[in-house]
Formats: sequence, C-alpha cells, structure tokens
Amino acid sequence: MLYKKCAKLDELFGVAKEIINILPKSAVIFLEGDLAFGKTTLVSYIAKVLNLEGATSPTFTLEQIYGDRLFHYDFYRVDFGEILELGLIEEFEKEGLHFVEWGGEELKELLKSAGFRIFNLKIEPKQECREYILEEIDA
Repeated sequence: MLYKKCAKLDELFGVAKEIINILPKSAVIFLEGDLAFGKTTLVSYIAKVLNLEGATSPTFTLEQIYGDRLFHYDFYRVDFGEILELGLIEEFEKEGLHFVEWGGEELKELLKSAGFRIFNLKIEPKQECREYILEEIDA
C-alpha cells in the first residue's frame, strides 16, 4: 500500500495533493467504489491541484480530458469489447494521469500486459469520512 487516509470533503484538496505527489508522471489509476462514493469528486480535486478547472463526470461522454495530461474515463455503461471497438485503448498511450471508473479486470490486465503502470485507488465510506487507499498493481 502506497497511501491510506481517511478524510472529509473539506480535506479532499490535501488528499488529492498527496496522491499527485505519490503518482508517477504517467499512470493508469482504476478508481474503485460504489456509485456516489466520490470518485468524480476526487478527480475534480486532482484537477484543481493541477490548476485545471471544470472536472465533471464523463458518464455520457466516456472520456473527459483536462489540459493535456489529465484523463478521466467512466465505463459504467460499456463493456470491454465496446472499449476496444471504440478505439479508447489508444487514449491510454498519451502521457499523463488516466483515472478510470468501472474499468473492469479485462481492461486492467490488458493495460498491465502492455507495460502501463497500474494503480488501484479505492474509496470506502467510514462513519465520519471517506477512506482513500492507493496501491500499485504488481509493483
């Protein structure tokens, strides 16, 4: 485990800053957590840390790009075959941080076998906060 912290919403900017300082310049980060657990909120705070504004959920567009180095994907409505058919795999070749919601194990395995640095960032609700757990896969 690289990082673990329990934080409230008003502490999320600090969490985002700490996570950015841990991650390499280019990586794929799979966000894990149920609906409404704060995955998009975390990405919006990461965008703020990077001085990029306006991060929103890519639910209906599949991908949002902020600046030239922050990418956010939401594959809730698509399966692995559709991701391949749409040519979205090529997007991961762009240098930067790629945050993926609902990516699935097949996508994770494909990117891992292609040599990408893969991280899991799990968000779990606790009584007074949300717990953020960052781990590198096969580090």
